[in-house]
Amino acid sequence: MTKKMVIAVDFDGTLCEYDFPNIGRQKKEHAELLNIIIDLKNDGHKIILYTCRGDNEEHKCLSEAIEWCAERGLNFDAVV
Repeated sequence: MTKKMVIAVDFDGTLCEYDFPNIGRQKKEHAELLNIIIDLKNDGHKIILYTCRGDNEEHKCLSEAIEWCAERGLNFDAVV
């Protein structure tokens, strides 16, 4: 039996370029990493979004990042 990992991943500068509070452009290396993380999730590993983004009345920065990832096939097991 293969041990499963718990992997924490940042958003800004990791899954896309840093452009906070906006979502930055996704370069080739960001897309490749996203696909690797999706593969790990599909293999049963737990994926956590570990970010300083949050939501407030003016900006829904965290919700937008979660939705952006989900649109690309990555759904998180937890967000911290």
